[in-house]
Formats: sequence, C-alpha cells, structure tokens
Amino acid sequence: MSVADALTWSTAPPRAAEYVALRAATGLGPRSEASARRALPQSLHAVCVRDGDRLVAMGRAVGDGGCFVLLTDMAVAPDWQGRGLGRALLNRLIAWCETALPPDCHISLVSSERAAPLYRSAGFRPCRGMDRYADPARPSPP
Repeated sequence: MSVADALTWSTAPPRAAEYVALRAATGLGPRSEASARRALPQSLHAVCVRDGDRLVAMGRAVGDGGCFVLLTDMAVAPDWQGRGLGRALLNRLIAWCETALPPDCHISLVSSERAAPLYRSAGFRPCRGMDRYADPARPSPP
C-alpha cells in the first residue's frame, strides 16, 4: 500500500478556512475566506486528502464542464511533499475529467516552474497565456 492509499480521500470541497491555510502553506496566492466560501461550492469536482482531520492535499476542477475546465488549487502540504501525493491527486482529477467531461473539452492549468515536470508527465504542454486580477488596483504578478 502506498502512502497515498493510507490517507482519506474525498470529493467534498475543503472548508474555506483550511483551503486558505493550505494555499498559504504551499505558496499559492492568497485568497480570503469570503472568496473561498463563494468559490468552493461552485467546483465541478474536488479532491481532498486528509491525514485524520487535517487537510494535507487538495485540487479542484472548475469551469463550464463542457468546453473548458481548469485544474486549480493543486496543493500538497510541505511535510507531505515528495511522497507521490501530488501525482496521485493529479491522476484522480484527470480520471474524473476523462469520465465526466466530453472528449473535446479543453483541460488547462497554470503551473509554477517547480511543478511543471509533474504536469508535463501527465500530458500537459506549455502554452502562452495572460491573467488579470478582478481588482484593477492590484497589479498582476510579473
């Protein structure tokens, strides 16, 4: 049995506070609990991994469920990284996409350079994109 199999897997979205905390612990951009409470129930699919009651990994699929889906919030707690949990999480999200979405649905994600090899190994290819925050006073990251 792998480390990933010894944990509890769920398709229920994380709670807002633990979502915000895991994003912060893993260096993902900050989000408020108010934003998380609004967003998390709108997920097309979520995968959460727990060690007891503690959220140690998460990922979500968001989008329209037909033409476009974005894999987002892929995060593994620092003390759980390097044990194959990120790959197992990604594999579950991809398996859901392959069974629940139309075959021509465009599946995308945004990746840090550090995580790019994981996503490349799952068939994702780099592409050029742009982003903009909803608040025009808040500059986009470089």
